[in-house]
Amino acid sequence: MQEKLILSVLPGEIPLSKLNLAGTHDSATAFVSLSKFARCQNKTIPEQLQMGVRFLDIRLYEDRKGLRLVHAFADCYRGENTKKPLYFDEVFSFCTSFLKENPRETLVLSVKLDRGSREIEFAERFYKDFIKPNAALWYLENRVPTLRECRGKLVLFRRYIQSPDLPLPCGLDFSVWESQKSRTETVPLPVVMAPGCTALVQDRYRLAPDKKWNDCAKPFLDICKPTESRICLHYLSTCGGKGVPAENAARINEWFSSYPLKTDAPQGWILLDFPTQALCDKIMQSNLTVYSEREMV
Repeated sequence: MQEKLILSVLPGEIPLSKLNLAGTHDSATAFVSLSKFARCQNKTIPEQLQMGVRFLDIRLYEDRKGLRLVHAFADCYRGENTKKPLYFDEVFSFCTSFLKENPRETLVLSVKLDRGSREIEFAERFYKDFIKPNAALWYLENRVPTLRECRGKLVLFRRYIQSPDLPLPCGLDFSVWESQKSRTETVPLPVVMAPGCTALVQDRYRLAPDKKWNDCAKPFLDICKPTESRICLHYLSTCGGKGVPAENAARINEWFSSYPLKTDAPQGWILLDFPTQALCDKIMQSNLTVYSEREMV
């Protein structure tokens, strides 16, 4: 078994919500302007996929040439020594190539319009350019799939308002996402995607690192209970304190590295800034322990 292809050996009847998935926050920011405050990753998306990351946080802006990767007002670049913008066409190619090579894996793509306000126009362009001509490559229903249902596919985790005129369903509906910008509140917030399909989201992104971990992230990890129809989403990232993601991540990732994941139950999808290979392995390999009594492929 290849260590980074954990999903490939797990039983297909497991709901995706009841798997521990390693993810990244602002996944495309390995090369980015305003890097001290906007850089959240030091690995490219292909490198993240090889590390075991299975949830990508994609932030976009529509310009005349296409859908460009951004982090709010910062621009994402194709490489270290270039100012050429990174477009979603390239990210889409990375992801579909990975799944073609590893058809028993799956990738969750969180897609958000992160700059600009023309959400309906953005939704129509994303549909026309990437969903309609590639419908077989996506899981597009607004319900939690089993692993079997989404193997070899991109699971659309939609953080934008859908145009009512589009004929195909367009993924898990996270368009009603309350911003968790409070500097004092610590509780996760619910998202209702559809009747009987919900999520609890911990994305308290303005807390200082010690408060983020001790009062927010760790308590939610302790008590969360994903179900067949409820996703538990844990952002360990924060721009609180001095506002430097790399410094915050160094502290939080160290605390998380010592945190014992449960051996008898899943805890959800865990999104990090600057994850290491060891942290990705910790999250993904925990599924083998949780489901050790089930027959593996």
